Amino acid sequence: MNSQVLRITGMTCASCAQQIEKTVQKLSGIERATVNLASETLFVEYNENTVSLATIKDAITKVGYGVVEKVTSQKVAIPISGMTCAACAKWVEKAIEKLESVESVSVNLASEKATVIYNPGQVRQSAIRGEIEKVGYKTLEISKVDTADENKERKQKEIKTLWTKFSVAALFALPLLYIAMVPMLPHYGINVPYPEELNPMHHPLIYALMELILVLPIIGVGYRFYTIGFNVTFSFFSTNYKKIVSAHFFRWSSPPPFWLLARYIFR
Repeated sequence: MNSQVLRITGMTCASCAQQIEKTVQKLSGIERATVNLASETLFVEYNENTVSLATIKDAITKVGYGVVEKVTSQKVAIPISGMTCAACAKWVEKAIEKLESVESVSVNLASEKATVIYNPGQVRQSAIRGEIEKVGYKTLEISKVDTADENKERKQKEIKTLWTKFSVAALFALPLLYIAMVPMLPHYGINVPYPEELNPMHHPLIYALMELILVLPIIGVGYRFYTIGFNVTFSFFSTNYKKIVSAHFFRWSSPPPFWLLARYIFR
C-alpha cells in the first residue's frame, strides 16, 4: 500500500473536490481518496501493484483539473493569543504534537505564533487550531499582509486588560488579606484594629461569608488561570505555574470560609 499527496489546480468549489474524489475512487486499487479544497491537495492511498500514480494523475487531468507537483508537507504559522510564559508555549507544542501527521511544531512566545509542518492530506488546519483551543488558548486568523501594527495594538489591548483585572483583584485582595491575617497577629504580640463582628472565633459565619464575598471577584477576573490550569491538568497530568498558583490560591483563600461555614452549620 502506498500513499501520496498531490497538489491539484483548477478547483473552485466543493463540487470540484467531490468530482475529483469520485473520479479517483472509481479506479481499481484505490483505498482512500480525500481532497482538501482549502489547501488544494489530494491525499490518496492506493495499491501500487494495481494502479500507478501516473494513472491517477491522468484520471484527474481527464476531468479538467491539473496536477502540478507532489506535496509531502505544508508549513503554516498560526497566531495564538493568551500565552504568558514559556510553559504556555510548551503546552501548545505538546497539544499539537499529539496529532498524527504533524512532522514538527515550534511555538515562538515573542511573536505569539505556532509554526507547524504537517501533512495536509491527513490532518486539517482546523484540527490543529482545535487542539490549541482545547488547552485554553485562542487562535487568530492568518493575515497575508504585514500585521506588525495590528499585533502591537492587540498586545497593548491585552496588557491594558490584564492591568484592569489586576487592579480589580488587588481591590478585593487587600481587604481579604486584612480580614484573614489580622486575627492571627495578636498571637505575635501585634495589635491591629479589627471589627468584633468579623472575629472568626465569635462570628464564624459572618467571617466566612465576608471572605467568600471578597474571594469570588478575584476568582472571576482570574478565571483563565483556572480554566487553562484544569485543561492542562486533565490533558497532560503535569504541572505548570498556573496550576501552582491555582492550588495555593484555593488552599489558602477558599477553604477557610467553607470550613468555617461548615463548622458553624454542623456544630
